Amino acid sequence: MKYKLLLFIAALAISPGFAYADDHVAGQWQADLGHGVIINMDVLADGHWTSETIQDNKVVAEYAGTYKLTPRDDTHGRIVLTPYKSHVISGNHHQAKVEHDNYVISEGGKVATFTSGKDKLVFHNTTAE
Repeated sequence: MKYKLLLFIAALAISPGFAYADDHVAGQWQADLGHGVIINMDVLADGHWTSETIQDNKVVAEYAGTYKLTPRDDTHGRIVLTPYKSHVISGNHHQAKVEHDNYVISEGGKVATFTSGKDKLVFHNTTAE
């Protein structure tokens, strides 16, 4: 289910084999999961991120952590998001776990697609011009 990818922001100990954080994914991102569920995520170029899940205009979960990238090129790669804060306010959201996702940045940095297995989550950069 898409909530697994929510946890990737989950959004987020870091493996020494991963290269670095990077400003390719930095920005303010939003994913609309439908049914009144939205994920807002702030990703900083220094390797940190925060996110909140909003359902029916109420914050139901908050997460924060760090990330590391293994880029394949300027728009593709692997991201590991390791949470250090996970606060579930309501609903069936699970505590965050480390997520290993493939990412694709498209439309000139305006769209980020994260995939883990068969799950896919599409974020739109709300700070991109």
